[in-house]
Amino acid sequence: MQWSKNLELGVAKIDAQHKELFVQADKLLDRSQQSRIPQTLDFLKGYVVKHFSAEEALQKISLYPKAPFHHGLHVDFVNKFKKLYDQFLSAGEKLTVVMAINSMVTNWLKDHILVHDKEFADYYIKKMGLQKR
Repeated sequence: MQWSKNLELGVAKIDAQHKELFVQADKLLDRSQQSRIPQTLDFLKGYVVKHFSAEEALQKISLYPKAPFHHGLHVDFVNKFKKLYDQFLSAGEKLTVVMAINSMVTNWLKDHILVHDKEFADYYIKKMGLQKR
């Protein structure tokens, strides 16, 4: 799945990180990048944690009331990703696992962005007195 304008939230830092997550997930299925799949997975594994921390920091400073619930969604994603990542490391047929990881990452992100992150971004922009870009 490609990044699209309807996924933009209006919070530059978060939008940039979301775009990077989609770019990296797309690399998993790019034939020209197949030799780099382990590095891409390692990058994703670290980057989602970095992204979630950045998002949760904004939730904290804005006193977002749904922050604990949102954090739980992030923890759930990290656990699912780790399970698939571990399957990749131990799998004989890695392509199936790579496709599952790509699907999980892009589908989860799309749904999470459009529902939960959008709700937070609208709250954050209003609470912090920002202009939606």
